[in-house]
Amino acid sequence: MTQPFTDAIAEAERLVTTAPHIESESDLLEGLDYLAGSIAASVHLVFNFSAEHPMLLSGTGPFTKMGLDNPDFLYFATQVDGRHDYVLSGTRGSTVDLNFQLLDSDYTDTEVPGSVTAFDDRDLVIAEDGSYRVSIGATPIADCHKHIPIAARPAQLIVREAYNDWSERRGTVVISRADTIGSGAVPLTRDFIAGRYMGAGLHLVNRVKTWLQFPQWFYMNNPANVFEPPRITPGGLATQFSSVGYFELEPHQALVVTVPKSEAPYQGFQVGSMWYVSLDYANHQTSL
Repeated sequence: MTQPFTDAIAEAERLVTTAPHIESESDLLEGLDYLAGSIAASVHLVFNFSAEHPMLLSGTGPFTKMGLDNPDFLYFATQVDGRHDYVLSGTRGSTVDLNFQLLDSDYTDTEVPGSVTAFDDRDLVIAEDGSYRVSIGATPIADCHKHIPIAARPAQLIVREAYNDWSERRGTVVISRADTIGSGAVPLTRDFIAGRYMGAGLHLVNRVKTWLQFPQWFYMNNPANVFEPPRITPGGLATQFSSVGYFELEPHQALVVTVPKSEAPYQGFQVGSMWYVSLDYANHQTSL
């Protein structure tokens, strides 16, 4: 039953160990550590996915990094379907930004998904106690103060919570499918478990392929030690601009970056590895 997932791990390991940017044993070991996090994330995401009872899951964090993750952000995602109606509810914390984005598909090594719509805390009706309720789907739902219509097909919902300093308090966010609230989960079957192992393997290989390809599309075609002009982050929010570069420094060299102060609510500076993930921000200063 687990053989498809075992085979996928072997394929993902092959992709990691043959990555074109590997120049040293240290690069390889970082890649194998990245692989371990990707394995854990794939099992977590696929086995906990439910079309009937959706949950906002964290696909990237300190131990499951991907996609040049920003240490100042918390990321959550789930899949919704426009043939059903959903309630997105929560409480607004004190973070500098809370935003929501619907994508028309997943990231792959051949395409970047299109953005269906996006909104942030400025679009929410927030009660005095900090709570909010939003409906997503074809039909507005009672007691929801905002409705997001989507087409009758699957879409990916991403939630980002941005922190400007360590004193900010996180909020809460929950999603429910309106027609299944209170119902029980479907009983487990052998076919269901086998399908999840198969799905976790497909997710793992796609995850590794995608984030090896992503910088080749958007950043590695520039010369080293140069920032590209600020632009909308590929696959990101229309209100989010970034300037990215890759750098080749000798041991005796240092990089000095001067950036004008922005009037935007959030302005950050992050360092990542060639595996397109953040560095060890739990034990080192890797972002400003």
